[in-house]
Amino acid sequence: MDDFNQLLSETKLPLSVSPPLPGNIDEPHGRSFDGPLSGEMWRKVKSLNSKMPDTFNWKVYDDLFSKFGEVQPRGGVVFKSSLKLANHHSTCAKCHYAFEIDTYGRGCIHNCSYCYAKAQLTVHGAWNQPHPFPFDLAEIRKIFYTVFETDKKSKWREVLSKRIPLRIGSMSDSFMKMDKKFHVTKELLKILSFYDYPHVIFTRSDLIAEDEYMNLLRKDLCSIQFSISGNNEKLSRLIEPGAPSVDARFRALETLNKSGFWTTVRINPFFPMHPDGYFTNEDLINTKFGSKANAPKLELFDWDMLDRVKEVGTPGLLAGVVRLSGYSVNQMSKVTGINMRDFFDLRTGVQKGDLKYSDAEVSHYYRRFMSESRLRKLRFSTCYIGMGSKDYFQYQNLWSNKTDCCDAKGNVEKIQTTSQSISWDERIKHAPDKDAATRLSLDDMNEPSLRTSTLRIVKERESDAVL
Repeated sequence: MDDFNQLLSETKLPLSVSPPLPGNIDEPHGRSFDGPLSGEMWRKVKSLNSKMPDTFNWKVYDDLFSKFGEVQPRGGVVFKSSLKLANHHSTCAKCHYAFEIDTYGRGCIHNCSYCYAKAQLTVHGAWNQPHPFPFDLAEIRKIFYTVFETDKKSKWREVLSKRIPLRIGSMSDSFMKMDKKFHVTKELLKILSFYDYPHVIFTRSDLIAEDEYMNLLRKDLCSIQFSISGNNEKLSRLIEPGAPSVDARFRALETLNKSGFWTTVRINPFFPMHPDGYFTNEDLINTKFGSKANAPKLELFDWDMLDRVKEVGTPGLLAGVVRLSGYSVNQMSKVTGINMRDFFDLRTGVQKGDLKYSDAEVSHYYRRFMSESRLRKLRFSTCYIGMGSKDYFQYQNLWSNKTDCCDAKGNVEKIQTTSQSISWDERIKHAPDKDAATRLSLDDMNEPSLRTSTLRIVKERESDAVL
């Protein structure tokens, strides 16, 4: 974290929005930008003739460009990806909030050791090199203007016109402290508010509860999900070295709740305290460790954390049992001093190179979560991402909100639909691999029978289970 602060302090960017810059006398409001990056962005935004006023200081991009001079980082200092529709992919075809945006890319200063984005980008030498970069704000302004203020063609028209909620925060956290220098997340919130556009925010950062950000949020438009994997502060600092403390996140949640926002605690990834099989396959535990007493324990989370969720006024939580890539297993083992491979059954718990818990053990934890949530009058849901569509159906009966795994629809006034409302034809249009997406759409047509059978099995298990 200190390294990033030092890097950013070298970039002479304003700590708050600068006053309008002097420019040519014929420019509106005396504003003009003609820098190596700001010039093109300014001309694009100015040409839109949008009803939304432009007060953004585009010079921040020039200052960042100047920091690197003739030796620009690979990919440049602007993150070019904008909107993304991900639920044409097999791992998230059922995700309700797969319409995504990241205001920063190619890294995240939280540096969580278990992060999938980190694992993927590190392989390509593109993680935090040297730090995350802000997205192309001018392009986002153009997309929203085109769809909502013109009848011009846009590949995003069908999705945006249906008001499919936008998920902010996918491969990185949009509320990193660096936004106090770049302001691009703040500007995105202004755009979403201007166009009355619903959104779901995923974050680990208490920045969102600071007045200058919270005052840009609208209770009728947004759901805020705070990721907190456990309440052990010491372990959290080891595995999430750049993220705010657990206590800071709960304080931010309390502030948001008192202001009337709909919030959820994401215990995702959830790291079980014991190795796979501890509650459902004692023979496996005895074979590996001799006895339960000898089994290792990861004390990142305990059930008392749910009391804190209740105390700060958050109405519910969402859990998703961890799966780890080989890279992430090694990283977590290194920072915690605990061999994370011992927590998985390497004979059956490997899926496409990732390590995951067995269905039986996952079911035990989810049922326990549901029981503990009910005791505290908290809402509960599960996240299936990365675990396969069967998990979506298998645990849907445990959700407090059967129509929405993220529990936003019906609780935030203007979140009235989800990514599941997007037709497969439209999903395929946005898929980089259209053949694979087409095959997936055909599989999707056969899922009602799978859904019926899995829900029946879950109900039968629940009736026999001792929670």
